[in-house]
Amino acid sequence: MAETAFQFPAKDQAIVMNAVSELKLTDYVIAIGNLMTPKDILFASRMSNDRVCIYLSNKALVDQIVSEQPALIINGIEIKIRRLLNPAKRIILSNVCPTIPHSIVENQVKMLGFTAVSPMTFLRAGIQNSAFSHVLSFRRQIYVQPSSISLPSSVVLKYDDTNYRLFLSFDDVCFKCKAAGHYAVDCPNVIEKSTSIVSPSENAKQSVDQVYPSNKRQTTNDDPDEVTPLDLTQMFRDKDAREKRKPKKMKISDSLESLTPTSELLTPVRQLIDNSGVQYPVDFNQFVEFMDKVIGDSNVMDLINKYTTDVQGMLNLLYDVYPLVEHKSIKNKCLKAQRKLKKAYANFVDQTADPVPPTESFLISPLQDEY
Repeated sequence: MAETAFQFPAKDQAIVMNAVSELKLTDYVIAIGNLMTPKDILFASRMSNDRVCIYLSNKALVDQIVSEQPALIINGIEIKIRRLLNPAKRIILSNVCPTIPHSIVENQVKMLGFTAVSPMTFLRAGIQNSAFSHVLSFRRQIYVQPSSISLPSSVVLKYDDTNYRLFLSFDDVCFKCKAAGHYAVDCPNVIEKSTSIVSPSENAKQSVDQVYPSNKRQTTNDDPDEVTPLDLTQMFRDKDAREKRKPKKMKISDSLESLTPTSELLTPVRQLIDNSGVQYPVDFNQFVEFMDKVIGDSNVMDLINKYTTDVQGMLNLLYDVYPLVEHKSIKNKCLKAQRKLKKAYANFVDQTADPVPPTESFLISPLQDEY
């Protein structure tokens, strides 16, 4: 068949199901074929991450099967059906106590005006050690229908006579312009600098070279055995120029952040520590003092022992603080403090007689379900 005569399918014509070792590709195709005419099935194949993908003849069939038949029973095994291209938006909920049932949190999302299109699920903690890869985090996810409703940054949920503050965000936030609806790689608000622009220092150097041309003899192709002698004078001049080179100018935003007290940069965190319902090992004032000292302190374990012995709890706090602060300087300080604390704690554990498993890497993105 000529390529011009064949109409290639679009991604919104495909459905995806979990691949089960006991089932063959034929079993999936026949089961879907029983819901429509066999001619409506165009392509079928196994995919990565243990999935089976089937392309149907049109998008209307995908809409129908997903809404009317979200799951199939194939050889006694329940198989869920979802779209390959999911138009829904994903809400990430952080700082959610694991004792709170999914139904309670789902009702909170519905009260905001959103319509859920998937059940709520936990997100993994992202521990690299395979023995602990099953450990879940205090974050959850849920897919909702696209809507013009604004998503609040946080909500207070009361459960079991305790108030919990949950933090919410969509997952399609650009890290360059902080706007929602696109990712950093597709950011339309960043203007790329042209590589053809010549800096003023380069212009000055070119002018000097034109007025005072070099008197050094140049090696030519006619004399291939000639070698330019080592010019020690030029080497010393270059070294002096590097030593006298002006330091890189600090951006205005960076200089303002450096003059801003740490307590002010951490203002968004005060409510998390004092009123979120999560028992952190330190209060807000102790955390501010710790952040002021941790980068320049050579013995982190002695420093943290002044406040608490719960090193893991302090690492959890650093992880929860990172997405809440806005300024780049305090974000970098959180990352450096976490790495420094983890390294010092690992060395401390190695020196003890009863070592414990290494702590988790909190900055690695948790495993996420693909839709």
